[in-house]
Amino acid sequence: MKKVSKLFPALANFNIPNVITTIGLVFGIAACYYLVGQNFMAAMVCLFCAGVCDLVDGWFASKLKQQSRFGQAIDSLVDFFICVIMPIWFVHYILDYTWLLRIGLVFYCIAGLWRLAYYNINEADKTFTGLPVPGAMMCVVMTTWAILYASFPVWALALTFFITGLLMLCKFKLSKYGKWQVIMGLVGLAFFIVVLILWLS
Repeated sequence: MKKVSKLFPALANFNIPNVITTIGLVFGIAACYYLVGQNFMAAMVCLFCAGVCDLVDGWFASKLKQQSRFGQAIDSLVDFFICVIMPIWFVHYILDYTWLLRIGLVFYCIAGLWRLAYYNINEADKTFTGLPVPGAMMCVVMTTWAILYASFPVWALALTFFITGLLMLCKFKLSKYGKWQVIMGLVGLAFFIVVLILWLS
């Protein structure tokens, strides 16, 4: 790998956490593919898998002591694509736009951008400031699913955009790898199982 990295310097950062982050990007691309084909269940499954990658890459980086500025940067770039840009695709391909939904979506994207930028330059090693963007994305995806398959009103998604956008910018602290992440993971897993059962049935 050292010989290869002389020709391709970025590959000097090749390690398990960064590979997992990259796999998350591949799942995000697959989700885009399924959205364009209007296979919404498959898209949600791919987004769930991307979220799992985002959850475990940091854990592996911590356990293997492979945390780096490169890893933080690539993680934020993938998060921006999956957690901030992907909701635009969901709204475009799944729901009719309303003026409230448009405003909420723009606010969500701006909040996600500022949240990630703040994380890159200010975040402490053991805490998050505000709601991390993967948690916000999970709320958006679950609300979108509820609108499609449980007859929730469309304004519920606009409200989700506003609330999660504000939470991403808030000052409250969350510990990394704390109980809240376990709860979020269990909720996400339960949602994934429901979507998977409906998709395969």
